[in-house]
Amino acid sequence: MPENADQTVELLQRWHANDSTALAKLLENHLPLLRDYVRSRLHPLTQRLSRELDASDVVQTTAVQLLQYTPKFRPRDGAQFQALLRTFVENALRNELRAPRHRRRDGATSQFSAHVVDMRGSSDSSGRPDRAAEKAEDRALAWLALQFLEDDDDRELVELVAVDECGWAEVGARFNLAPDAARMRYKRVLPRLANYMRRLREGGVDELLAARHRMSSS
Repeated sequence: MPENADQTVELLQRWHANDSTALAKLLENHLPLLRDYVRSRLHPLTQRLSRELDASDVVQTTAVQLLQYTPKFRPRDGAQFQALLRTFVENALRNELRAPRHRRRDGATSQFSAHVVDMRGSSDSSGRPDRAAEKAEDRALAWLALQFLEDDDDRELVELVAVDECGWAEVGARFNLAPDAARMRYKRVLPRLANYMRRLREGGVDELLAARHRMSSS
């Protein structure tokens, strides 16, 4: 656990209250251990990265991204937060190995479009600040839930549709599928994503992390 890891929850609260000094402190506390993990446990992945991409850049970018899009639920402590970071960094490294072009277009950040989290059939929230905030929270939670999808193809599929907003023809071409087949696969993934969002809301972070660790170790 990073030194002063017991400060993690407090620092996240300060960061979500727009205290930029808290972001710097969170990175100071967690990046060294995260980089050590990448060097010791993910070395086979980092060895295969292109010479143009430094694994340490992926680590820092992913950590900042997580901090930008973490919803208002709090990790239990620094150890749980570090475990989340490790999961997301491993996914980011796998994404780079599978499809370097998948880096955000024109430097955009990973943010879900509204439709991917509109799973409850609710009415339009325009003009409703409370619903607009809830939608933003749902998008952040969907991004976290995405990291727990077991299949690399499923994660990439959801990002292509819900983040990059690619058309079905482009998505299908990426996976050698017809556009309609790509659409159907996306629809099959959404219930699992919704289930992970529900489990995150209910505090099932440790359970999801443990399942992901077993999958990575197998």
